[in-house]
This record gives sequence, C-alpha cells and structure tokens, in this order.
Amino acid sequence: MSGKIKATVKFSSFDYVGTFAEPVFEPLRVLAAITPVYRALKPWNVTPQDVKYRGGALNVTDPVATIELAKRHYTVSLGIMNLGFKANFVAWDQAPIIIDIIDSNTKTVAKELNISVAEHSLTIIMQAGVEGKSLQDLTAPFASPLGYFPREVNFFGFIVYGTDDFQVYVDRSANNPDDLFVRIIRKFTGSHDMNDMSKRLYEDEQRVARALGIETID
Repeated sequence: MSGKIKATVKFSSFDYVGTFAEPVFEPLRVLAAITPVYRALKPWNVTPQDVKYRGGALNVTDPVATIELAKRHYTVSLGIMNLGFKANFVAWDQAPIIIDIIDSNTKTVAKELNISVAEHSLTIIMQAGVEGKSLQDLTAPFASPLGYFPREVNFFGFIVYGTDDFQVYVDRSANNPDDLFVRIIRKFTGSHDMNDMSKRLYEDEQRVARALGIETID
C-alpha cells in the first residue's frame, strides 16, 4: 500500500466473554459441566493436565475452572456468570479455529447448564512497533484539531466511545514508549453469530489502522 507506514505486532491478545442471561448459583453444577466441555475440546488435543480448578472465586465473574489449549496460548474458562476464551500472540489467520473453539464451548455449556448467553464482549489488545517513523510524527495529524502545533506534544493518543457499544483506545505502550498500544472492545447483546461479531472487530481494527495511516495492525 503506497504511502502507508509498516507496523509490526510485537504482542497481541484476544478475549471473549459470554455473560449468561441468569447466573448459575450452583458451583457444583458448573464444575460438573467441565467434563462435557473437556470432551468437546478433545479435537484440539486437550489432556487432563490442561484442566485447572480455581478455588476461592471472589465474585460471580471469576472462573471456577479453566482448560488450556495450544501450549497454553489459548484458555477456555467457565464460571457462575459467564464463559470465556483468551488467546495470546494471536493473528487473524487463527480466527477460524478460535471461533470453532468458542462455538463448541458455548454450545456445550448452554446444553449442560440450560443457559443462554445474553451479552458478548470481544477485546483485542496489541503492542505494535512502527517502522521508519516516530510516534510523534505518526500522530502529528491529530494535533491541529486540538489546537496544538505538531512539535508541542510528543504523542497524540485517543479514545473513542461508539454509540453501538464499542471502544477504541490508542496510547503509547507501557512496555516500550516507542511502540503503540491499542485496545479495541466490541460488545453485543442477544443472540449473535461469532463469525459476524469477529468481522465487526476486524473492521474496527482496520479503521484504527487507516486513522493512523499504517499499513496494517495484523
């Protein structure tokens, strides 16, 4: 892409949380559901050692058990109030397998606990290094609308709160001040297809890339 700046992702993570319409205030039922969840995840080579029980959950949003996959890069979780999935060092070419895992987990939990997922939250976090340009120069175009000259400020971050439940947060990385930190959150209410929700999240990521004038954040 001519005129675009190349960005290299140094770290990325993806989180999904599906919140139940009603909490299951029976921890033993939730724990019993781990067995069918484990069986459903066998196509992804889980072992009994990948199952971890989380004693002493402090509130209903804490997981009571987790199952690790893909050499601990992926984690499936289950709690009284929600089910979840977390992945580290992700890229969009992993989306099909991640979607399959989340769909499998959701289907199994819904059947075993007789619940429905009422709310969905998808979050991407990235640390990206920009090649051939400082962050000051990269974000200088955001100076004029705020009434600043480009050289008055070292970095221009921004936060966007969307009317349809999305958030975008762009800042300097705490790990390396020469890198970008990007967090994108997209929320949905009711029944939604995971493919459609992930597509919206991908579109949000591409919008951030275009706003920053970089070739890609993937």
